[in-house]
Amino acid sequence: MFTKERIWLLISLVYFFPITLLLSDEIENANPVKTTEPKPYVSPMKEKGLDPEFNRHMFVEPALYKHSATSSQFWLNDVLRFGLYLRPRQESRYNLDFNASDKGYVDRTLQTSSLYFLFDPSPFVQAKVTLQDARVWGGESPVTSGDLRANFFSNTADIYARNQTNSVSLNQTSVREAFVLLNKLPLSSKLQVGRQIWSYGDQRMIGGGNWTVNGLSFDGARLMFNFETVKIHFLMARPYWTQSGPNGVVSANDPKLNSSANGTDTTLLGTYNSFTIPDWVTLDLYSLGIVRKWKKNTTNPITGLPEISQDDPLASNRSRQNQNIITTGFRLTNRTKGNFLPEGKAWDFTWESAFQSGTSGRRIQDPYLKEYLPNEWDNLKTEREKYTGQMHVFQSGYTFFKKLRLGGQILYASGDKNRSDASLSTFQTLANPRFGVIPYFNSVAGIAENINAQNLLSKSVSLTYSSESYGEFQVTYFQNDKAEKQDAWYAISGAANSTASIGEKNPYPISSDKGSTENYSNNSFSSPYALGKRIYTEVDVTWHGQINDFVSLWFGVGYLQAGDAVKNYRNNKIQYNNTTKSFEWNQNYLQGRNQLAKEAYMAYAQINAAF
Repeated sequence: MFTKERIWLLISLVYFFPITLLLSDEIENANPVKTTEPKPYVSPMKEKGLDPEFNRHMFVEPALYKHSATSSQFWLNDVLRFGLYLRPRQESRYNLDFNASDKGYVDRTLQTSSLYFLFDPSPFVQAKVTLQDARVWGGESPVTSGDLRANFFSNTADIYARNQTNSVSLNQTSVREAFVLLNKLPLSSKLQVGRQIWSYGDQRMIGGGNWTVNGLSFDGARLMFNFETVKIHFLMARPYWTQSGPNGVVSANDPKLNSSANGTDTTLLGTYNSFTIPDWVTLDLYSLGIVRKWKKNTTNPITGLPEISQDDPLASNRSRQNQNIITTGFRLTNRTKGNFLPEGKAWDFTWESAFQSGTSGRRIQDPYLKEYLPNEWDNLKTEREKYTGQMHVFQSGYTFFKKLRLGGQILYASGDKNRSDASLSTFQTLANPRFGVIPYFNSVAGIAENINAQNLLSKSVSLTYSSESYGEFQVTYFQNDKAEKQDAWYAISGAANSTASIGEKNPYPISSDKGSTENYSNNSFSSPYALGKRIYTEVDVTWHGQINDFVSLWFGVGYLQAGDAVKNYRNNKIQYNNTTKSFEWNQNYLQGRNQLAKEAYMAYAQINAAF
């Protein structure tokens, strides 16, 4: 039964309830609930350590590298990190060309100093700038010729003039790296643009060359598709370019401004791809091309004849003013995590093969027509000179008790029996000096750095003992032979140590006392000595170890002994004169010059500080 009170209560609820809801909405809108602000971005590398791509400027052992990469105390905030790398190095080299007349003793101290800044402000972009100073101690010039230091140091070098040609520049501080990395592009790709350091495989083809005092950098771009087990990279760089910029920004290679510049624009481009089955095997497939544009032929205005440039002595014989060389190869290894020895496995192996194709830009005439029709051969049929070189490396090792590793390696880099024909069979190394990487840093050519992977059959064995308390000791024996007796012995720079006979028609007239037996055109009747096979043998003893979290020490000594390829040349009494078609006395022998000194050595001591 409804009473008066209940009726009024019902009327109140019906009337005031909507008003109450409206008022509550107004109150809610007037006092909104506070939302949590997004957390500021923190670089994941601060916790996980630096990505290897941001630490390519150093050459240190794995333990020191790991500590430097994972240290968090050098982060200035959550997105900015700086780092420092110092490497003083003392070297002694003695008689590496096996010449008793000039034993070439070298005693020098080198130093590499790097300061870098890494920016990681968002998941979409990173950047890095590395400043580097590379110098020889005592290599600076005085400020002016009247400077007090010039009087105090009486043997100080003269100052280097800005417009002086054919001179050596000062030690200099420069930018080793300056690149921006764009992430999360379409198809999960990355784009790296700027001055950067590349490192692929064992660095036999492309790497940073950090064993040298200044190392290598590439001015270019990389498009990268990095997945868990697949990496596909496309790359392009301009290692040598002649174009200057506006407002006085000039290229040191501009022939208009520098008379000693070669003027040969060069582009490096290609692809390097890796496919990995984790903890089992990695397969690298690559194809790398170098395109070099040569100078155009010039004509002497007086004689009307082609002028031969000293920088490119073959310019007058290039029908196409460019050079194209393509190196295609593969690398198979069970070192699936970077280049470190496989964890939990005693046996490790690496097999790499590369094959070359392309043309040098030269056209070669029939040697018969050259010899018997000297006035007509230019107008007759020629053929293009083609690259046909190849390289094969097999390296393996077995680790006992997790400390003692016995390793071996066979390296074959093709040579050329006849360098006067249209097949250039000598393997052509690319931009990188061939030194190898830790723990195989001397596996390519030995610590003496006295030979290149050209016309080379190198066999080596090594014994390595690793200890956390005493560092790592390594003893390595190298036997370096010529792949082809007729070809030259090539220096680490790639230059041939040419000893072609007098009058030999060699388009690469390189003069050097670091000689060995060879026969340029494979003419057995012009050989005044027996062609030798063995270049030299080398024994290296090295040690490196950490003395604290930031510093390590390295020591090494290498002993070299000349083989018959050097002995037969140094001791030869006669030489062949291709002009007179006759043998004659070797003037060096009669005058007691360039005689054999069969032993040589190299030693170094190095400090690495990585922060």
